[in-house]
Amino acid sequence: MNAVGRLGVQFALLVWAISEVVILGCAGPGLPLDEVSELPIALVYWDATTARRRQELLEEMEARGAPAGPSRAGVARLEGLAGAVGMQAGNSSGLKIRDFPGRIALLNPRTLEVTSFPSAPPNARPLAWSADHRRLLFNSSHQDRGRSQIYEYNGKTGSVLKLTHGPAYHLEGAYGPQGRLLITWIEVEKERRSAGLDIRPASGGVAQPILQGIYPSSPKWSPNGEKIIYVRSHGTNPRRDRSEIVAQAPRLDAEVDSLARGREPVFTPDGDSIIYSAQTAQGWKLRRMRPDGSGRAAVGRSVRDERWPAVSPDGRHVVYVSNEAGFDQLYIRRIDGSGDRILLEEGSVAFPVW
Repeated sequence: MNAVGRLGVQFALLVWAISEVVILGCAGPGLPLDEVSELPIALVYWDATTARRRQELLEEMEARGAPAGPSRAGVARLEGLAGAVGMQAGNSSGLKIRDFPGRIALLNPRTLEVTSFPSAPPNARPLAWSADHRRLLFNSSHQDRGRSQIYEYNGKTGSVLKLTHGPAYHLEGAYGPQGRLLITWIEVEKERRSAGLDIRPASGGVAQPILQGIYPSSPKWSPNGEKIIYVRSHGTNPRRDRSEIVAQAPRLDAEVDSLARGREPVFTPDGDSIIYSAQTAQGWKLRRMRPDGSGRAAVGRSVRDERWPAVSPDGRHVVYVSNEAGFDQLYIRRIDGSGDRILLEEGSVAFPVW
């Protein structure tokens, strides 16, 4: 069979099925999966055909200098960020990223079963699991005239609760102590243009502002509840990313401490470390540091880019996204950097949350 024939067979075998187990991922050599937690990883998944067409559009958009999606877009312009997360940008033929939707799926990292997540529409993004892994925050722009809002899925009851409403875009969220939530927001109308971060009570009610005037991406609350971290940007540079991970106490007037250059920070479950992605001369690499920014060190070594880390609930492993093969694929390694291996070879993934 020639290369074209083999490719056609591969695509035919990877058709996305929404209502059942959809994929058994292939994994290369590396750490044995029987040591990995079975608690599911929520992620966005594209089947192989959709992933290929989406990648072609992203490459065309990037060549034209257009925002190509939240993993590639800067945060300097509020309108650009809201549009990128809403996935409205497209090409001259009228195709948009939204035309190639990914869907939230749940991956068992031990068995490699990927199951559909029927409680979110296409183009939704998982944001955070609750500490007991029974609730999942996700965002979606299917309501509020296309403005992204945040929802909570309750695995015990199977219900979905809408947590935010327009006219503001609410793009990201994270769980904190006593069920409280960190919620980011953006207003893009000229008279109300701003952005910020709020604390929302678990039972609803009045939001407590934490940050105003800039957009804080990737907000996280420390396990002990004493500190929040997020990423702020001073503009983008094609050759050098200027994103900065900062920390502050969870109140509006708190002093802000700069921790490190980088993106996508996440606490380890014990709160002793922050895992993040930093731009280096060799590309984007996983790093770890203490919550005060000290003790920075590499988390493993590879020749590939390493983005969007997510730490296992037991703190023993970290997954990340790399596009070494031309598509964004999911990899895993031990938290000490050893045992690197790919988890899903077929299709494409984004935004893993463990």
